Amino acid sequence: MSTEMTMKGNMRLNVLGVSRFSFDGISGVKVYAQKETDGENEDVLGIEVVEFGGKYAVFEQFRGYGFPMQFDCEVEFARGSRGKAAVRVLKASPVKGQQLPPERKAA
Repeated sequence: MSTEMTMKGNMRLNVLGVSRFSFDGISGVKVYAQKETDGENEDVLGIEVVEFGGKYAVFEQFRGYGFPMQFDCEVEFARGSRGKAAVRVLKASPVKGQQLPPERKAA
C-alpha cells in the first residue's frame, strides 16, 4: 500500500521562456517565470526569475506563443533534487484574452 500523497494546484505564471533537455536518459523542461520583487529582500533588484521543472512533453504546450506571456498552469508540488521542495508544471494554457502571434493564429 502506497502512502505517497500528491499535491496539485494551479498557478498563473508570467512565463519569460521555456527550454527542454534530453541527455543520458534524463529529459525534462525548464519553465522560467517572472516574479516582481516585494522590496523585502535587499539583495534583489528588479525582476526575480523563478525556475520550474516539468516533463519533456510540456514544452509543446508553450510552442508558437510570444514571450513574455501569462499562462494558467496546473502544477504539482513534489520532492526535488537533494530532497528540496519543487514545483513541476503539468499542464499550461495561455490566459484567455491574450493575443496570439500571427503565425499561431493561422495554424
